[in-house]
Amino acid sequence: MNTRLKFGVLALVVGSAPWLACTAGPDMTKIPVGASGTGGAASSGTGGTTSTIGSGGTTAGTGTGGSTVGGTGGVTSTTGSGGDSPEGTGGATTGAGGSRASGGTTGSASGGIVGTGGSGTAATGGHVGTGGAAGAATSGTGGATTGAGGAIATGPIKVMIWNNALTYGHQSRMTAIPLLQAREATDNITFDVKYAHTTSLPEGQTDASSDPSVFTDANLDAYDVVFFLNTTGDTMDQDGQANTHRQALISFMNKGRGFVGTHSATDTYQGTDWTWYVDFIGANFKSHGAPGPGTAKYYMNMTHPILTAAISPNPWSRSEEWYTFTRDPLLSAIPGIKNLLTCVDQSITTERPITWVHEMPMATGATRTGRMFYTAFGHSVDAFKEKAVMDMIIAGIKWAAYRL
Repeated sequence: MNTRLKFGVLALVVGSAPWLACTAGPDMTKIPVGASGTGGAASSGTGGTTSTIGSGGTTAGTGTGGSTVGGTGGVTSTTGSGGDSPEGTGGATTGAGGSRASGGTTGSASGGIVGTGGSGTAATGGHVGTGGAAGAATSGTGGATTGAGGAIATGPIKVMIWNNALTYGHQSRMTAIPLLQAREATDNITFDVKYAHTTSLPEGQTDASSDPSVFTDANLDAYDVVFFLNTTGDTMDQDGQANTHRQALISFMNKGRGFVGTHSATDTYQGTDWTWYVDFIGANFKSHGAPGPGTAKYYMNMTHPILTAAISPNPWSRSEEWYTFTRDPLLSAIPGIKNLLTCVDQSITTERPITWVHEMPMATGATRTGRMFYTAFGHSVDAFKEKAVMDMIIAGIKWAAYRL
């Protein structure tokens, strides 16, 4: 082809594809949007202004450096590296270095605002996550709901102690409180006793009044765990707002929060119409012999994080007021219960459960299950003075709060 013909063809191509006339500097903003040329605005070219797949394109889909859909360093990429949008590495939602990756606002990749080590609100270690501050994701690493990186990842577990007793008052419901508080610093737990009875009463004496106003959706939201410390009777119902308080506890558990009960927490809502609580706690207390020696052991060689963390003895010989129950908690109408320990004692030799956990079914719209830990240990304050018992209760709190 002669020289004149070559220049004629070149002019024709340039005239019909102005995006090939790429310039540097300020004039770059004048480059029209192309579709697929190399270096132009096309979908797969390199260096174009708005390519979909090209490298360096402004709106590339998978290219490198695209600025809208997915290029490396792009602004809103979909699958590229460094883009800002949904899926690029570093993109806004899951990419590395983007605004929603691990360390991002809600994503699950790496390098954004709320990810692991970010500042999101609720990852593991927070109410829900670990290390991040305002992530909105449901399951991403660093997301606000279940990712790792929540804002209170290293903050204390907030436990609300409720010990109102209406049918029998164990003195230990008050005298155990200082022993629990002695573990706050070492175990990263805060026990809120604002609504608890703290003045010791004689064994057996019940409480004449209480303040169950804490049992509302808004007030319980401040806590990770509700602790029924040797409650008895219709413990939340004294102010005539039983339905409000009961529903608040149900909602609290449906949000994936934690509950711990000791000893007579199973002698609570005994024989009432609130069957949810009995199915939730697992069973009602039935009887006991005189306090004395007995032996607990792991149920069917059970393994569980609580037993492991507490290094609970197996077998475990100790003195207690050993309960029997209205049924095996495994028969609860709400599935998810696991027996951890069974026992026999000097007066009742029938083996029966004595400690168990309940992982509630996932509620609609929830991101994790509510967790309940119960042990029948704790009749007297001496039980709380035993390191092995206290270690198990503390481990139960941590497990219920998703910190174990």
